[in-house]
This record gives sequence, C-alpha cells and structure tokens, in this order.
Amino acid sequence: MLDQETLKTFEELYEETYEEILRYVVCKSSNIEDVKDIVQTVYLEVLKKLKKDASFKITKQYIIGIAKNKINSYYRFNYKAKIISLFSNKKDEEKIEILDTIPDEFDLQSYLINKNNIEIIWNFLKNKKAIIYKIFYLYYYSNFKIKDIAKTLNISEANVKNYLYRTLKELASFMKYGGENDV
Repeated sequence: MLDQETLKTFEELYEETYEEILRYVVCKSSNIEDVKDIVQTVYLEVLKKLKKDASFKITKQYIIGIAKNKINSYYRFNYKAKIISLFSNKKDEEKIEILDTIPDEFDLQSYLINKNNIEIIWNFLKNKKAIIYKIFYLYYYSNFKIKDIAKTLNISEANVKNYLYRTLKELASFMKYGGENDV
C-alpha cells in the first residue's frame, strides 16, 4: 500500500518528466506500438523505487536511465510473447461483462468505421520510414508541436512539415481509392 506522500511524489515526478520520457522512448523504440508498454514499465519501476525507499532522490536522468534499460530489456526478452488460451471459460465471462458495460446509445457502426479507418491509417504509416511514423505519432497522438518534434528528432521544422504534408497528401489519395493502390 502506498502512503500519500509517496503517491504525491510520484505524481509530481510523472507530471515533470512524462513528455520528455515519452519523447525519449518514441525516438529510441523500433516499433511505435511498443511505446505505451515501455513508458508504463518505466513509471512502474519509478513507483517501485519510491515505495522501496521514499527518501531516494529520483531525477530526470535517473528515469531516462530506467527508460534506456526498459527499452533494451523489452526488445531483448519480452517482444510480444503473449499466449492466449482459446478454451478458457474465464475469457468468455470477461467478454460478456464487457458487452454489458456498453451504453445503449452506443453507435456500433460509426465506432467500427472509425476504428477501421484508424487501423488503415496506422498500417499505412507503418510502411513508411520510421521517421514519418514517429512524426505522426508525436504530432497526432501526443499533440506535440512541430517545433518540439523537430527538436526531439533532431531535424528541421521544414522537414517535419514536409514529412507531414507530403504523407497526408499520399494518405488522402490512399484513402480515396480505398487502400487499393500501392502508394
């Protein structure tokens, strides 16, 4: 159980360092889909350290060191090795519980269309250079400004804009033709 002081310290550290740690992990990760998992494990490690020794002074550099280690271990040992049993009754019960929580006014068709479009867009971006995928992730998902993306990725603002606008144009063409043409 966490005491209030430890929790408060953790929340302050999280607020102060989250954007910089996110940038670091995005830049160092080889797959953008792994970013959330890695960032989560970084902050879990910080919380464990605070819980173990509340007097330990955790700095931004210390958290970046944790992030570096977590990225390395994530790709070395834990890369998407998930096994799911197809015959588990517990999974069926969880699915039923999830269905029960869906509100009545939920528009399934709109949700599926939007979800499908998002998946198509991210799959389209995965086939682009890693820099483009990172720019889109930082710009649209993390709401970074172009100036911040340029600084983070160590490229010019003009290059960031070029990648964004050129890829958006290709994406519009790709979506217009239903993803049938190879762009």
